[in-house]
Amino acid sequence: MRYTRLSAAGPARDLIVARLAIGDEIVESLRSLAKKEEIPAAAVTGLGAISEVTLALYDRMTRSYVETHLTEEMEVASMVGNISWLGDEPVVHLHGVVSRRDATTAAGHIMRAVVSVTLELMLVVYPERLARKPDAALGLNLLDLP
Repeated sequence: MRYTRLSAAGPARDLIVARLAIGDEIVESLRSLAKKEEIPAAAVTGLGAISEVTLALYDRMTRSYVETHLTEEMEVASMVGNISWLGDEPVVHLHGVVSRRDATTAAGHIMRAVVSVTLELMLVVYPERLARKPDAALGLNLLDLP
C-alpha cells in the first residue's frame, strides 16, 4: 500500500489518501495502517477493483453474520466505513456495493476483499479516539458514545 498524509481544515486532523495494489486485502491493510499511523478514528471511503469479496448481513436472531463469497472481477462502486478501537486493536467497519460484469450489484458488510487492479481510499482522520464496547443485547461491538 502507498499513501500520503494531507493537512485538513476543520475538525479533522488529517486526510490520508491511500492506494492499494494487486493482491492487497482491504480490511487487513486498513488495520495495519491504523496501527502504524496511530489513527484514533477515521471516516473511510473507497473505490476500485477487486477479484474476491466476502459480504455479510448480521442476523439478529442467530446473532451471527450470514456470508456471501464472490470470486470474479468486480468494481467497488461504493465503499464507506470507519475505523475505531476495541481495546488495543483497531476495528475496521466497512460496507460496500460491488458491480459485477453484467452490471448487477451485491452489497453488504465487507468482511474481506482482495484488490485485483487498484483500490483508492480516503481516510478523514479525527484527533479523538473512537472506541467500541460489547453490547450484550445485540451480540455486537458497538460504538461507545456518550
